[in-house]
This record gives sequence, C-alpha cells and structure tokens, in this order.
Amino acid sequence: MTSSSVRVGIYGSGRTATELVAALRDTPYRITASVVHAPERAGADLGELTGGPALGVRATADLEGAIRSGDIDLLLYAGLSGAGHEQAMALCADQGVDMVHACFVHPEVALEAEARRQLSERAAASGARIVGTGMIPGLWLDVLPALLTSALPGPVSVRAERTSDISSWGVDVLRGELGVGTRQTGTAVHIEALLRESARMVADALALSPAAAESRGGLVSATADRTVGAIDVREGEVEGFRQEVVVQAHGVERVHLTWNGLAGVGADPDVELRLTGGDGTELTVRASVPLDPYPGTAARMVRAVGGVQALPPGLHPTSALAVA
Repeated sequence: MTSSSVRVGIYGSGRTATELVAALRDTPYRITASVVHAPERAGADLGELTGGPALGVRATADLEGAIRSGDIDLLLYAGLSGAGHEQAMALCADQGVDMVHACFVHPEVALEAEARRQLSERAAASGARIVGTGMIPGLWLDVLPALLTSALPGPVSVRAERTSDISSWGVDVLRGELGVGTRQTGTAVHIEALLRESARMVADALALSPAAAESRGGLVSATADRTVGAIDVREGEVEGFRQEVVVQAHGVERVHLTWNGLAGVGADPDVELRLTGGDGTELTVRASVPLDPYPGTAARMVRAVGGVQALPPGLHPTSALAVA
C-alpha cells in the first residue's frame, strides 16, 4: 500500500473530526468511511456534519460494521477516551486496520499491562498498527523536548511548561474530562494522565524508564463567577487546572512538566522549554502557539498516517514515528 492509496475512515463529527476533514483535503489520502457516536447523525454526509460541502461519504453508527467492511485501511479516531475508544482499538487490532487516535501518546503508561498485552498480540497477528498522537499541547511537552535532549551532553534535565487558554475547548472535554463547572477537587485526572505519558516519553529519551512520576497541583477553583467556553462557572467551581508531573532519578529532578489551562489567560511565551546539560550548558526554546488547539491536534494525526506504514504491527508511542 502506498500513501496515495490509503483509505481513511473518521470516527466522530465534532471539532477534531471537522479539522481532520479540512486537513485531509491537502493530502493524497481518501476518506471512505464515517462513523458517528450519536445514532441520530447516521445517514448524514460527513462533509455536511462537519460544516462543509458534501463529500459523498454517509455516516454510520455501526463502528464494528465499518471496521469489518474492508472499506478502510486506517481509522482516524476523533472520539473521547473510554469504552468507545477501547472498542475501536480492539476492532482495528482484530481486523488488521491501522489506527491513529488522540487519546494517549504512550501505551505503556495509558493502558493496563494485560489490556496492552492482549491488544499488542492481536495487532501483531492481524498486521494492525495503532499509534496515539495525543491532543495538543502534546508535541511541545513530549516529542520536541525528547528530541532536544540529544543536543546537550548528559545527564540532561528537562523543564517544560505550556499555558493554554481553554476558552475554545469543546463542552464535552471541559465538563466531562476536566470537571469545569463542578465541585470536584484534587488532581486534574485526565490532564495528569497525559502529562505522565509525556514525562515517560522524555524519560525514555533520557534512558530513565521505567521511572516513577510524582504529580503536583491539580484543578483550580474559581474565585468569582465567570464563563469558561460555553459553561457558566460559579465561585468555588472548577474553572481550569494547573497540573505538574515530575520525574526524579537518584534524588535529582530530571523531568518537570507543567500544563496550565484557564480561560482568558495570556502567556508570552505560551510554551517554554529549558534543558540543562550535565556540564551546566542550557538550551532554551520559547514559542507562541495558536490559541485553538484543534487544528494542531488534527494536523498531528494526519501527519502520522504516512508514518504508520513504516512501523511494525502493534501499539506504538508517538515517538516511534519518523521525525522527517
């Protein structure tokens, strides 16, 4: 199979799926299937579902039927993590259909050992390759700092911080995954999980894995009534997060990742990476990145489509993809 012959199916019809459809227009890949979570959307054209012209691809709510149809070579999964994602991975692993998703970046951190073993064995038997590219700000906190560690003499220490304005994030993510508008307290569970994966990827590059990671910070409660995206937040309810994950080795902090997510925040720069070499030399990268994370998340997924073909069957972290 060549890149120009890859038949792509898209799961989802929300913001990420909308950006995937837009990003795929400038590629040689062909959209041949659409799967939606909501049965009432079945039968509609994917292009119209995502706010554009008709594509001639009718949506179905039958995920299993779409995977087993033989009409797709690779599934771009733009749904939420959870049961639906697990079902999609299992079906792709059984049917030899490649899969790129944004639910995690490192399967050894995100999946329980037994679930990972079973999926890996099934994918190896069928020839399927499953890669998680994660949601932005993934890249800035994992692949990029991991790549930059090779530019300094060891042992290298990495500090990376990302500040996100979550005003443009979808309601499902804000309320369902972050608890915005609720009275939850403690760790920003979903964000902390993503940071742990990013920390593991950087730790792998530093030859620290398997390394235990410590979580700090968490959900942030509003001190006054405000609006976060489309959600009205009252004083004392969750308005965002400030989450950190730290990896130490022999009592020395080697990886420190921070992700701040609040509505209306202004940061300059939005991303700061600071790497220190064993000889004390420093490498600093500061970047201002787009406010809206969805186009970047979709671009990262689409970019992975071609790279997946070079991987052996099984589950892979984002760092397994070729840089070029």
